[in-house]
Amino acid sequence: MTEKEFSQSLRRGLGSAILELKSVKNNSTYSDIVLRYCLRDIAHDTQIEGTKGYYLYTAIKTFDNPEMFLGKIIDKFGKRLYWRLSKQLYDMLCCFSNDGYKAADEALEKKYNDLKNRLPTLRKYNLAFCEREQLENLMIRKLSGGFKAFKQSVYDISDMITKRGNDDCLWFDLFLDRAKEKFGGKRVNDFVDEMCKKSAAFKLIIDTLNESELSRKEFKETMFSESITAEYLLQNARAAAANENPGYKMLRYRHLFAKKASDEDWMELAHTVLRENNDTVKALLLMMFWHKSFPLGITPLIEYAKSENALLSEIAVRNLEYVKDKRIHDLAIQLLEKKGLDSFALGLLKKNYRKTDDDIIRKLIVKTSSVPQYVQSDIVGIYTHHRSETSFPILLHVYQRGECSHCRYGIVRAMNHCKVLPNEILEECLYDSFEDTRQFAKRLIAKNGK
Repeated sequence: MTEKEFSQSLRRGLGSAILELKSVKNNSTYSDIVLRYCLRDIAHDTQIEGTKGYYLYTAIKTFDNPEMFLGKIIDKFGKRLYWRLSKQLYDMLCCFSNDGYKAADEALEKKYNDLKNRLPTLRKYNLAFCEREQLENLMIRKLSGGFKAFKQSVYDISDMITKRGNDDCLWFDLFLDRAKEKFGGKRVNDFVDEMCKKSAAFKLIIDTLNESELSRKEFKETMFSESITAEYLLQNARAAAANENPGYKMLRYRHLFAKKASDEDWMELAHTVLRENNDTVKALLLMMFWHKSFPLGITPLIEYAKSENALLSEIAVRNLEYVKDKRIHDLAIQLLEKKGLDSFALGLLKKNYRKTDDDIIRKLIVKTSSVPQYVQSDIVGIYTHHRSETSFPILLHVYQRGECSHCRYGIVRAMNHCKVLPNEILEECLYDSFEDTRQFAKRLIAKNGK
């Protein structure tokens, strides 16, 4: 493995990078690369993947002297950082701490105290740092110290609110929920009630949390009581069309409309789509039919999928993904040949795949040096619903070049489904950055070993 190959594999979270570190005679040649990624955020999507902190710690443990990384990680963690990098460093330090490194414990405690003292003094909170959330994570970790540690964190919350004079950005509802899970709801609630009697500051945050919960319930009740008509959607789509991200503006209406819409409402909206002349507005209205058959047939959607308006074409394609029809297969091939992967047309093959499609898919996939998440997802959808013994070159390329580790898990399952999962890939998966992939590999190896 060259240094460039190792670097790319490590950044993507592939187990091949860990196996390289474990097998090479002198892995110190890779130490600078490992350190560089330890000190950079290398997650693709933390909401579904988490950070690569545990994975990077696995890499660190292959070296004779893990402490050479620990000092640099502690130094970086002590700075004011964008929240994703801070969380990656936090996860690595937790791993060090769990393995008995006292310096990691001290760094986590120092960060806790720094945030506890600094948060109440800030005039304005920068959401890019998410420091309140960082402090809450540290509080949750402290719960392992027992109920006494929980009580101390509650005292700290009370002190912070007292210093600040209000509860602004000092909410700790997740911390309280986790405490209830660990110690029991009654025990935690009894202490919270006791604190509310003793501390007006702490009572303020509990009252605010309760009011917020009530407000959310009232908002949902009001929101779902609204009557969303086709005309209402049309007016909002026209307003949203002028925005930089018009689709985002319309997302909230999709669920609201679907919640109460009758068959007549859907039909009226479909006719509104057909009558609309502005392609962007047409696309925004068509968004409402996500996972819902367009009641006027697929012919107009096929034409929209060929539109030069990128938004209309994409949304029409996405609406056709759930329909099995020869015309949709022909459309997929036409779009792939004309626009390539940017057409989103791979998704049309989830229901309409033929084994002869492997050739065109392979030719398009192998051209990509970095496979985007939506392509990974579509490939997973195709090859977990259809079997092909000739799919391996496609799946291997997406496995090695895909940016999303969650989707890579799907690729591994697709390899297994198509019976093209080689033992060397399965061994790599034991060290993958995504936990579900690691667990899947363990189960499969155990099953095959029986």
